[in-house]
Amino acid sequence: MKVRAMRALSPVSIVTYRLDLIIITLLAVLTSIITYTSGQMIDPVLFQHFTEDVWFGSDIERVISNMSLRGAPNYRAKVHPLFTLLTFPIVKGVRLITGMPPNTAVSLLLAGTTALWVGLLYATLRLMGCRRFDAAVFSVLALSSAALIFWTTVPETYLFGSLSLLVCLFLVALAQIKVLPVWSYILMSIFSLSITTTNWMVGIAATVVNHSRKRAIAITGTALAITLLLWGVQNRIFVSTTFITDFAEETNYLFPKTSGGPIRVFLGFFFHPMVVPSLQVIPSTRNQPEWPLLSVQHSLPGSGSLAGGIAIGLWVILLGIGAIACWTERKNLKLRLVVGFGLLGQLALHLVYGEETFLYAIHLIPFLLIVCAMATLTRWRSMAIGLAMLLIVFAGWHNHDQFFQATEFLKNRGPLRQQTLEVRSSLPPASLVGVGFQHSDIHS
Repeated sequence: MKVRAMRALSPVSIVTYRLDLIIITLLAVLTSIITYTSGQMIDPVLFQHFTEDVWFGSDIERVISNMSLRGAPNYRAKVHPLFTLLTFPIVKGVRLITGMPPNTAVSLLLAGTTALWVGLLYATLRLMGCRRFDAAVFSVLALSSAALIFWTTVPETYLFGSLSLLVCLFLVALAQIKVLPVWSYILMSIFSLSITTTNWMVGIAATVVNHSRKRAIAITGTALAITLLLWGVQNRIFVSTTFITDFAEETNYLFPKTSGGPIRVFLGFFFHPMVVPSLQVIPSTRNQPEWPLLSVQHSLPGSGSLAGGIAIGLWVILLGIGAIACWTERKNLKLRLVVGFGLLGQLALHLVYGEETFLYAIHLIPFLLIVCAMATLTRWRSMAIGLAMLLIVFAGWHNHDQFFQATEFLKNRGPLRQQTLEVRSSLPPASLVGVGFQHSDIHS
């Protein structure tokens, strides 16, 4: 495997690197344009506190406030330890340099992060031995997935959490062909813990497969100590920063009945990240009947359109041959171990925690895509590439149509929407202070 992977990226000539860099650059530019443009389709009403949870249970107003307002309560630092510390300076810097409003600066950060995400996926696929064309196809497939279409266009923590997971997978793939310094594992472990605490499981796994038990413990302990130190710095700068071990509240959200049970979670875990099913509108959980919530938790995979049905069939086959490849092939042993552990760990987590599995779709899609891409290293390569290219068409078409429907849902609330905006705008500012932070979310 090492020989093949080294051939894939060996410095035989400068042309080899130039071609990969050109592809990554093209992917980054395409990704940035698509992400930023799609983000402009989102009605700004979604950034208000009274529409919290409307977008599949997300907390967009809280997240955008933490990214752009130093005084915004940072009470979710217990599950997103350093998110504010990492993102606020970037948004602030963009605003100081360009004079942009907060929402625009955040949109640019989302576009740039998504471009980095896709470039890192391409590099990881190349390191594990995929041909240049194959890596490009699966990178474009990622752009066609429901996970990226729905979760790179709205301000949430999950894009950044997914990036931290992809960094772990990239490092494991790179470590299979090159000895890496200890500090790289420490930084990786810190990053995987800093955005979402539960993602640390993958950072720890990536460390364990590459080091002895004693050294892995030392690296993990050092990463935790540095994270706690940085949390202390964050606590000095931002108000209402909860402690990283304050998980008492999270126990209230274990085994929620609204998740529909293990079968619904399983379907949402493996199928929805690639092909979003038909959108459902459910009653508000925040005592705001004028703003019901979007959900897909109880929708059947592939529902919503003929293209969606075809796409889910293609995805099942591709995922199946990828799983067989991961199980039978001997290549990329360390990467396969981390991917397998990551999938099992995330599945175990979401079987007991969280209401809307689709909320975490972008955390899951890197693992699922790498599983599928493993098939390109086997005799099923042609079949895998054909399925992936068909998926780009059918899944991309279906997912974009569903995304459009979701954005239209926000824009066309009719008289109820207009009444809500009028009532909210007529209230004195003092009556709205803190309203957006009174309802705690349930997502890690």
